[in-house]
Amino acid sequence: MVKTLALAAAVILAAGPAAGGADLPACGQRSQVVDGLSRVYEELPLGLGVTGSGGVVEVLASPTGGTWSIIVTWPDGRSCLVAAGNGWQSLDGADPAALGRHL
Repeated sequence: MVKTLALAAAVILAAGPAAGGADLPACGQRSQVVDGLSRVYEELPLGLGVTGSGGVVEVLASPTGGTWSIIVTWPDGRSCLVAAGNGWQSLDGADPAALGRHL
């Protein structure tokens, strides 16, 4: 599982940061990045995972606007926006262990 998360984070990071709003920093202290996403896009954290290198990958999404973002936070507290988009769909009650059986 840790290898899967680390691989996913590496792929996301290789793609480069997503284009965010002009007033959102691509990187900064986690509180600044999360506050900006909340203020501008009304996004809230939905889930997270720890990478093999100690980074934390978080998915944030807006409950009303369909926007989503992925950020990575390193042990020093620096976070970077690495992907963002539209059309978020929540899978109500989704269990990651069961999800693979349905794909």
